[in-house]
Amino acid sequence: MIVKRLINWVSGWGGPLGFASGLQIAIPTEPIFSDLKDVEASKALQISTIFACTELLANTMSTFPIFLYKGTKDRGRQPDRESEVFTLLHDKPNEWMTPAEFVSSMVINRLLKGNAYALIQRNASGLPIALIPLPSEQVEFTVMGDRETYIYYQDGRINVYSGENVIHWKGVGNGYIGLSKLNFMRATANEAVNAQSNATKFFGSNSKPTGVLCTDQKLDEKQFKEVLKRFSGMARGDGSGLFLVDRGFKYSTMSLSPQDAQLLETRKYNVEEICRWFGVPPVLIGASGVTTWGSGIAEIVSGFHKFTLAPLCTQFQQALMRRLIPLEERGEYTIELKIDALLRSNPQERAQYYSQMAQNGMMTRNEVRGLENLPPQDGGDELTAQSNLVPLNKLGETKPSSSPADGSLVRQ
Repeated sequence: MIVKRLINWVSGWGGPLGFASGLQIAIPTEPIFSDLKDVEASKALQISTIFACTELLANTMSTFPIFLYKGTKDRGRQPDRESEVFTLLHDKPNEWMTPAEFVSSMVINRLLKGNAYALIQRNASGLPIALIPLPSEQVEFTVMGDRETYIYYQDGRINVYSGENVIHWKGVGNGYIGLSKLNFMRATANEAVNAQSNATKFFGSNSKPTGVLCTDQKLDEKQFKEVLKRFSGMARGDGSGLFLVDRGFKYSTMSLSPQDAQLLETRKYNVEEICRWFGVPPVLIGASGVTTWGSGIAEIVSGFHKFTLAPLCTQFQQALMRRLIPLEERGEYTIELKIDALLRSNPQERAQYYSQMAQNGMMTRNEVRGLENLPPQDGGDELTAQSNLVPLNKLGETKPSSSPADGSLVRQ
């Protein structure tokens, strides 16, 4: 990191929010504190809150199926299941990963390092045949004029890839590279590490006495050892037994000092602080004292979908579109993450959604049945709508009839 900052200063290369040709830097060039330790991904994920936030977002996004659609929204779209791109995104990105595992690995790199990379392997015809995630820690991104170059370090080898062969999912930044979240949250991460270290020592074996024996008598060395031996024998175990103290001794328990209590409060605050960095409501990772399930949780989850998941999905599908769909085919093909897959976990919301779509003529009943993995039924391919909605210029011409069994309209 120090070397990168020195190169940036000497060569005049762009900082994390500026731009200049050459190596793009995703780390702070002017940290708040110069004595902070680097918290790399392997260390950061040992902090429970960082691991929980990362796992929640990675697992959630990996459940969204990715579709390649052919057609336009105004003329109708259909999944293009015959396309190589559809197969890569929906069924088999490479030989050893499922689609969920591919998305999860991309999300982890995007969240922790601000950038996720995937190499596009192509056949002799130039068609993509595999998507290989590249660890962000082993990739450098360079811009020379309008040319993007990715340098990947692996097993002592240096691999150079042109921009059109690398999917680059960027976080917030200068438009060329995303800011490395772990580097920018270094102060928060160090605070969490220090609090965890102090708590481990505090709650460790013999870290703090639980009580004290008091006497007005002066004890010689032999008496002191004898009392210590006898009381240690009584205190050994689960601590639920009765303590008998003779010779005028008085036993008093020791409570937490204000400094010790503050340590516990600091650890609770760190949970909220780290969740703020990741855009995750603390209650979703099991943080206590924030709120409980059933108390406004619907609004919390709705906000999580709108302000955290939806932007991530939009950025990801646009990064996929940029490299996998040629510019001349952008109007005909689209890539989309089906975020409405979350409805499957809530039967009530799913039923309400289907009801509104079918009753307003936007989906057929067989389309609804297909989403529920049910076989089609005769007569279920027709779009239907409620008959109580009549155009204003048709008011007075028709009225719903209660007598015909088929619910048809009769003329007044």
